[in-house]
Amino acid sequence: MKNRKINLWPLFTIVVLICLVFGALHFFRGYFIKKTNEENVPEVLEKKEVEKTYNVSFTLAGNVLVNSNMWNDSKAADGYDFDLIFKTFADTYKKSNINFYFQQSIVGGSDLGASAFYNYNSPKEILSETSKLGFNLISLGSTHAYDKGIDGIKNTIKYLDDNKIKYSGISDSEDRLKDNIIIKNGLKIGLLSYTMKTDEIINEEYAVSKYSDELAKADIDAMKNKTDIIMVSIDWSNISTDAVSVEQKRIVDYLSSLGVDIIIGNTSYAIQPIEIINNTLVCYSLGNLLSGHTSIDSRISAVVDFNLKVTKLEDKVTTNFDKINVLLTYAYNDAGTQYKIVPFTKITKELSSYKTYYEKYNKLLTGNNDKIKLYEIGE
Repeated sequence: MKNRKINLWPLFTIVVLICLVFGALHFFRGYFIKKTNEENVPEVLEKKEVEKTYNVSFTLAGNVLVNSNMWNDSKAADGYDFDLIFKTFADTYKKSNINFYFQQSIVGGSDLGASAFYNYNSPKEILSETSKLGFNLISLGSTHAYDKGIDGIKNTIKYLDDNKIKYSGISDSEDRLKDNIIIKNGLKIGLLSYTMKTDEIINEEYAVSKYSDELAKADIDAMKNKTDIIMVSIDWSNISTDAVSVEQKRIVDYLSSLGVDIIIGNTSYAIQPIEIINNTLVCYSLGNLLSGHTSIDSRISAVVDFNLKVTKLEDKVTTNFDKINVLLTYAYNDAGTQYKIVPFTKITKELSSYKTYYEKYNKLLTGNNDKIKLYEIGE
């Protein structure tokens, strides 16, 4: 009997086809299950936003007004040295993420001449010193901003750039809103600075930001898409008491309604109250951090430090001010020499009646707000 040769190819082909069919079925089953699961994901989960929280600390200081006696008192072998004037203050005040102060006298430098009363100028070394202290945001919209004309403004901006300090209130071009935003801890903080008037007539309209409701609104609108926090500084120019005027209150309420977060005012003559209005922190006037004024009240200043918490969830942003503390300081001098800034926490013989003034400003600044606290004498 002959051996018959069995042809296995048909059987092999059938097995392969069966495997392909089952493989395809398995593949498409997995695909449709995945597709169904994706389509059934609740829409609310797909669009869920995560709440984000940011914290930034602030320190706000008042006016620095350099007069001609301070030029003489700070004269060094090579230029000017303000280290001794600021030394005690530098060892005391709380350094924060944002350290702000108000430069009342323009920083035109020695080539524009030492300042005299009513027409002020500062040596460039004042900015080197404040930068060394940690100040990184400066207001320059002031009554004396145009005391040295456009040359004083150009020199000031050059020195600010040299020291990498952000600023607002003056400009050497039509582009006024520049170099006024600082970024800290993931937040963009913008500063707008204005003065109600200037001692000198301004030839270049853009050079100094003079306050009007219309200009402020336009600037704030322009800043809203660029920043998370908006600060506004105003030199009230003609206020000489610790009482808040009707016009001050009107402007503050208006700026708050536009969404400004922090308002810092200055008068050059007096400290005024601190309030929280519609979630806007308002310091009506912080007084003179450094000046040669004769009256005691015009040489006492309030240095305010606080924490700001910003919470973002979708399009909703909330802010909360916490730990608002105030350090009182006194601008001491001995008959036009030995100028220095003395914190009330260290003051002794520089002002014999310091306890009386402490009680006065403790009442004025804290009012009925338990969120605001003065650093105690000797603390």
